[in-house]
Amino acid sequence: MKLLTYAILALAPLLLPACAAQQPGGGGLMSSSMTGARPGSGSFTYLPTTPPGARLPAGLPRVMLGKVSDESGGGEFRGPTGYALGVRWSEPVTEALATELGRVNWPVTRSKDLAGATLKATVTKVYAQWGAGFMVRVNGEIRIALTLRDANNVDVWEGELVGHGIGTAGGGGVPGNGIKQALSGAFTDAIGKLGEVLEADRPWEQLGKARPAAAIAQAPVARPVVEEPAPPVAGWSDVDQVPSPRGKRKGHAVIIGIERYRTKLPIADFAAGDANLMGKYATAVLGYPEENVVVLSNDAAAKSDFDKYFDKWLPNRVEKDDEVLVYFSGHGSPNATTGDAFLVPYDGDPTYLEETGYPLAKLYSALGKLPTKKVTVVLDSCFSGAGGRSVLAKGARPLVSVKTAEAGAGITVIAASSADQISNSYQEKGHGLFTYFFLKGLKEKGADMKAAFDYLKPEVAKVARRQYNTEQEPQWREGR
Repeated sequence: MKLLTYAILALAPLLLPACAAQQPGGGGLMSSSMTGARPGSGSFTYLPTTPPGARLPAGLPRVMLGKVSDESGGGEFRGPTGYALGVRWSEPVTEALATELGRVNWPVTRSKDLAGATLKATVTKVYAQWGAGFMVRVNGEIRIALTLRDANNVDVWEGELVGHGIGTAGGGGVPGNGIKQALSGAFTDAIGKLGEVLEADRPWEQLGKARPAAAIAQAPVARPVVEEPAPPVAGWSDVDQVPSPRGKRKGHAVIIGIERYRTKLPIADFAAGDANLMGKYATAVLGYPEENVVVLSNDAAAKSDFDKYFDKWLPNRVEKDDEVLVYFSGHGSPNATTGDAFLVPYDGDPTYLEETGYPLAKLYSALGKLPTKKVTVVLDSCFSGAGGRSVLAKGARPLVSVKTAEAGAGITVIAASSADQISNSYQEKGHGLFTYFFLKGLKEKGADMKAAFDYLKPEVAKVARRQYNTEQEPQWREGR
């Protein structure tokens, strides 16, 4: 009996607020605005655990993300006690959409000059509901309205992402972390549906079809409106049009592009889009079977993915005389003590390179164990020994020096620049400078890597000098 009394006394502070929150005359759930919301906090990070809902076609015009609006009124939280989440949705929604657009193969740009469309998101509903009791279920729902605008700022498509999640609340109706758990699940569920929504509606097909309102108003009333050919969409370049297939070859490719990092490193402009396009060139120009080409971008390129594909996938599949292509676009970093060069995976941290980075020496060692001597490694990546990222020119990637990691016999390394130079982005074309001319070389010269390199080397150097006032000289190195 004493134990029961002590238990009731201990729970009284939790049970009394729950009783006080009941509506007059009986049960029912109250929203936080009616009960005096208890301050909450929270931040949502999109970390998908499932494959993207779709893979959109190549060559889509680059899309820019507009400012995120919040019309949820702070959210609606219905339970026996009040709650206020206190989340500003602009940053998490923007980052999540950018991540998912990269996963579904729609390239994102931050440049208005390169954007062929703008995608605007509005958070319209944030809702959670739970009942009184111990370890009770919390139901969460998030709705995000989407609007796609063309280059003339005309709305051409509207869609909606709806997500649901489940959490577990604490005793006495106090939501604890349960409400955040439910809404985090709802947020991930909503963003994860972006691919299937876009694939179903194909809104990019509407770009260029809508005429600006001003142009329509100025059209003569007595004459029928004649549709004019849509102007070229900004952000496309000649290499975005993938060539027709040119035959089949025995080969495997692991292609990696990391534009956005979990550790909030500076964005490596165009890296994810370049990787996606490189994957299509691997099948169309190099002739590799689609099932032998793996493209890893952003969150799908964690260190564990590097280990999986270089240490297991390639050794399990590659046969004698097969061709192997490894392409990497993203950040690299040197070990400040040893000078060893590392590729930085999606979850890498330059401060803890030995634990989170992937050494170039390890990559070359794994590739050297394959039963083939036809391996090509293409690096659009770099680091600078002059200091941190902030001292580099805009669009430059930290340069990775390969001089401390010698490739073995049968491995050819094509690097974007020499050890003391930076690797630029080509804003005008919407690609890495090196990757743009590498793809163009493949398009014009075919599967001959040396011919493609001989074409790109002077072109890269010329554009780097003329447009960026820098020296960038691509390198061809054959292992010994």
